[in-house]
Amino acid sequence: MAMSMTLLRNYTSTPTKAHKLLTSPQTWCRQSPAEDQQGNKRQALDPRAVKWCALGAIQKAYPPSGWGDAMDRVLLALSYSEAGLAQMNKTDKACSLMEWNDDRQSSFQEVRGVFLDADI
Repeated sequence: MAMSMTLLRNYTSTPTKAHKLLTSPQTWCRQSPAEDQQGNKRQALDPRAVKWCALGAIQKAYPPSGWGDAMDRVLLALSYSEAGLAQMNKTDKACSLMEWNDDRQSSFQEVRGVFLDADI
C-alpha cells in the first residue's frame, strides 16, 4: 500500500504532458531513464531526477496505464505504421523509444518536437 501511495504522489505532482518535462537540453538525457543534478543515473520516478530521456519523461508524466498510448503517439509521430505498432508489445515500443532517444543523430530539439507533434 505504501508503494502505491508513493507512486500516486509522484504522479499528482507531475506535469500533464511529457513535453513539459523536456523544456531544454538541460532537462534531457541519454543512456538512462533519468539523471539527478550530479549526472547520476536514476529511475524516471526518482524524486531526485531533474533530466529524463524520452521514455523516462513518459513514465514520469503518465501513470503506467497511460504509457502504452503515449508510446504509440510518439511512434506514430516517428512514422511507425498502425500495422507495425499492432505487432509490437510494450517492451518493443519502450526499446524503440530508448534506441531513438539514445541515437547520436537524435537531438533534444527533435525529441521535443516529436513530443509536441504527438501532443504528449
